[in-house]
Amino acid sequence: VGGVFRHLVLPGYATTKMQTVEIWQSTGDGQAQLINMDRVSVLSQHLQPRGRGVLDGVKVVELATIIAAPACAALMADMGADVVKVEGPGGDPWRSDRAAKTPGTDYGGPHFAQDNRGKRSIVLDIKQAEHLRALKRLIAQADVFISNVRAHSLKKYGLDYASLSKENPRLIVALNTAWGLAGPKAQDAGYDVGAFWAASGVQDFTKPTDDGHVGQFPPGVGDHLTAHQILAGVGLALFDRQKTGKGQLVEAALLRSGVFGMAYPIMNTATNPGEKFIREPRTEHYRPTFNVYKCQDGTWLQLLGLDLGRWDRKLCDVLELPYDDIHPLDNKQRIAVFDRVFATRPAAAWESRLNAVGMWYQRALRCDEVLRSEQVNAIGTFATVPGVPHPLITSPVQLSGAGTNAHRPVAPPPACGAHTVEVLKSIGYSADAAAAIDKSAKKWSRHTALSD
Repeated sequence: VGGVFRHLVLPGYATTKMQTVEIWQSTGDGQAQLINMDRVSVLSQHLQPRGRGVLDGVKVVELATIIAAPACAALMADMGADVVKVEGPGGDPWRSDRAAKTPGTDYGGPHFAQDNRGKRSIVLDIKQAEHLRALKRLIAQADVFISNVRAHSLKKYGLDYASLSKENPRLIVALNTAWGLAGPKAQDAGYDVGAFWAASGVQDFTKPTDDGHVGQFPPGVGDHLTAHQILAGVGLALFDRQKTGKGQLVEAALLRSGVFGMAYPIMNTATNPGEKFIREPRTEHYRPTFNVYKCQDGTWLQLLGLDLGRWDRKLCDVLELPYDDIHPLDNKQRIAVFDRVFATRPAAAWESRLNAVGMWYQRALRCDEVLRSEQVNAIGTFATVPGVPHPLITSPVQLSGAGTNAHRPVAPPPACGAHTVEVLKSIGYSADAAAAIDKSAKKWSRHTALSD
């Protein structure tokens, strides 16, 4: 009490909302006082008990790498599940990805931390018979087995649903695929940049015109969206198991996720054969009041006036343009005029005028602005975790029944293989046998079994 801490950490507690905390001072009674004001605007916050997690008592085994399936398992850990991440010798390749790792850190880097917080890690080389037996023994005591290893490789090792369910009929197998389990590409490798982005129509749709250049894919977008879909499927399977007593296979494909996201343009195309979905360049947008405009300071403002009849006159008022002169113009001409006027003032000035008439809009934020956004932080989007020098993003879905902060990350990602002996002993291995497996697993070999 009264001490100064780099991060104030109390077992079973988490801050109610993330701030970019530098130094906190305890004040007793479950409260903390922020004494460094360089990067935050709130002086103090209460600490609240995390409450129970909706997945308390659920045992999860993860055999997966990179993003989508690990991200799903991380969300399950946030919700109280005991998640054991099974890594091959050398660990999840995402630990050593140059783009993902922060120099001078030993926690795996921001990308790995985001999708692997709160787990335990064991290392097994499943090409070795004893290691494969250990994995199957672990899965036999689990509620959920989640993987993004391709189906034919899982079957090769007897880790497919049909094989595992014989030993554990209550097991739910959650499989993240790129292309699904049927069709000519079912056994092909894939990332979200191919299955979610390119094959679903999203990438083509980013072209401003038919002969324009396609847009660059933001890394991991399809993976993280699909991760939450896997989580939804697992939740439904757990609910169904309460009624039937049996597990089932849950499969979520990056391709289906992308196509589902493209429902509007694809359905438009399906109902208008031969016609292409509207894809005008910004300068010819079909609703000028629903367009995006660049301000004097370089900031872009996205207008949200979907109902042209409702917002057309108000936008003219905001821009101080005579409605009778603007109304007869076609969309291209209107936008050209609006572009010239928006470029005469900074975004803050236009925001003030838009607010004054009640017109809806949103400033286009950069990633650094998202981190500082008052609204983003107010809804609990970020959480601080001991051992991770930056905020982590929480689940987009919040549940009220389990109490405040029940579903927020509270533990850093594990060191590779840090829990091998501990986990093996918990499933019946002797200390010597567990240590022997741990020792043999740490001999480096290619990560074939997890990536095939």
